[in-house]
Amino acid sequence: METILKLLAENPESLGEVVKTYITKYKKPVYDVLKELMIIAKDYSENTEYPAIQARTKKNMFDAYVSVGFTEDQALALMINDNIQLMKNIQKSVNNTSVKKSK
Repeated sequence: METILKLLAENPESLGEVVKTYITKYKKPVYDVLKELMIIAKDYSENTEYPAIQARTKKNMFDAYVSVGFTEDQALALMINDNIQLMKNIQKSVNNTSVKKSK
């Protein structure tokens, strides 16, 4: 990397050629990796087991709230509130991470 920066400092006009060389060199391996990632994404998108597990978990949570005496509306409100709190905690964590990185 230092060699490339030194070369570019000495001859900035060579930037295009340097970029073209690296694209040519790494294009095939990058495409191979992206192709594998697409296969994984396709497999994941066709997976129905994980969404079914999530749905059963949410249904069980709803049923648990109702079984201890909450109305259906109250149960939904509690579940929505749980999600809102989770999002707030995630946002707080992201903000804390950003602040630490900027220091």
